[in-house]
Amino acid sequence: MKETDKQSIFWYGLHKIAYENAQFKYYITTQKELISKLYPIVYIGVTQYTLYRGITINEIPVDELNTYTSYIMENYEQIYKIKYRFVKEKPKKLNFKEKQIYDLSWEIIAGLLLPYINEFCFKNYEQWKNLTKSYIRECAIIYEYDINHEAEDGKIKTSIAYPFIFTLNLIKIYEKQGLYQRIQKCYQKEILLKKFNSGREWKQKELDYLQETYELIQNDEEWSMFLSNFSNLKWDSFDLKERFKGLFQLTKLTTILMKDEISAVTMLDDGAELYELIENYLPLFIFEDKIKNSSNNLNQEYKNSKIKVLSPFNYQNINIETLIPYVCSKGERFVEIDKEQLKSCSEIIASVFSNLRMTLLIHEYLPQFIDSRIIVQKKLLVNVLKIFEEVKENRFKRKIDVENLLESDFFISEEEIIDIIELHRKNLPEFGENSSLLKVGKIMSLMLGIEPKTASSVNYDLRQLIKNILIIFGPHPLDHTVQTRENINFISTIFEKICREYEKKMNLNDLDNQFSNAFELPLKLLNWKKD
Repeated sequence: MKETDKQSIFWYGLHKIAYENAQFKYYITTQKELISKLYPIVYIGVTQYTLYRGITINEIPVDELNTYTSYIMENYEQIYKIKYRFVKEKPKKLNFKEKQIYDLSWEIIAGLLLPYINEFCFKNYEQWKNLTKSYIRECAIIYEYDINHEAEDGKIKTSIAYPFIFTLNLIKIYEKQGLYQRIQKCYQKEILLKKFNSGREWKQKELDYLQETYELIQNDEEWSMFLSNFSNLKWDSFDLKERFKGLFQLTKLTTILMKDEISAVTMLDDGAELYELIENYLPLFIFEDKIKNSSNNLNQEYKNSKIKVLSPFNYQNINIETLIPYVCSKGERFVEIDKEQLKSCSEIIASVFSNLRMTLLIHEYLPQFIDSRIIVQKKLLVNVLKIFEEVKENRFKRKIDVENLLESDFFISEEEIIDIIELHRKNLPEFGENSSLLKVGKIMSLMLGIEPKTASSVNYDLRQLIKNILIIFGPHPLDHTVQTRENINFISTIFEKICREYEKKMNLNDLDNQFSNAFELPLKLLNWKKD
């Protein structure tokens, strides 16, 4: 078990759930490895159970905790498979054939982990109104597969929600301006017809299902009328159900583009089951411009709504709802924080990782489409952040897969903090040997490069950004404090020093590209007030 896992904010949150239950508190102390392995499976298991039942839930009913636990335990192998199938470093599988492990896991899931999900992972509209884009992106990840149905070729099927949510991401539904133009670009008749007539062989029931869609593509007049539904004037006049209807028709076109990844497009049927499954997400997913004002405030109906949705983030190791109480519990020992700024940085981190994951995911299906977007951001995505590499002119290859872009790779242990503080090296190559400093620089670069509001969220102050990163990604021991004012200031000073070393190398043209993804953008922030 990694040290960063042992020092996660997760344990503070679990202690809150255990409250005065001595047995559960004992498990939190003695069964950290088991709990760490169980939680991601349990969280995905909850989403799979909602697919199994075809339901949307505000929370897990207390009287159904055992039902959920039973489902998760029985389907552990399949849930593990979809969670880790493409992940390079997989945790070791649990062996539920051992009665002791089985009984202990059951007790922990029903008594600790499902209550944790109930407490922290179900959000009302007011709680996730700033995370609409992130939720749309991340929902495509958690709802990609449905273990409850097996395709004829034995593969796990994509879920009924996946093509629709993928469509929302493809057209950037959250950006009203330019929606019509993006749809025109994404759904070109020539490409759709080529995809329709190539790849795997359609089943007869699929051909019947897509007959009207195929005729729509071939008829120029009807095609133009269909696309006009997404023009500003028409889209603005639609109510929520009319927008869903238009997007559902668009989703049928998406299934043609995703033909080889979807075993049977007929699963969408008439859209009624899909609508019921994601109904509570839809107001912010496709109707946000109608329920929020220019000041980002929800109208009263949604602001006061008791409806909750299951967050697509599992809030295991990054959880602002437990982080702020943890910081407050440390009193004056902990560095002073700005709660709103810390919350904003947490939301930015969610936005950045969900953005990159979705970009990588769409690139798997439609590389040329994403390549056209990368061209505009080539310096950032290729030269600085090194997420893609150019294999030939205007054609790009992913340097990391969506399943292996993990926040956990950027967590910093207490030992690593101490290592930075004891650092007395003075030149850039030796600084670069310190992986912890590089982690800080890389996450900072991702935030500054991908999310434009990052710099303004910390008042263009590099030290504030460093502090918030060390609080969010740093260790959270229960019995002492690591993020003291002294430690944060020391690390900030060292980081500024390395940025200056990087700057000297730049000015002398004596710099290879080795450290650009850690220090180039932080240096720009450091120099901001000089410009």
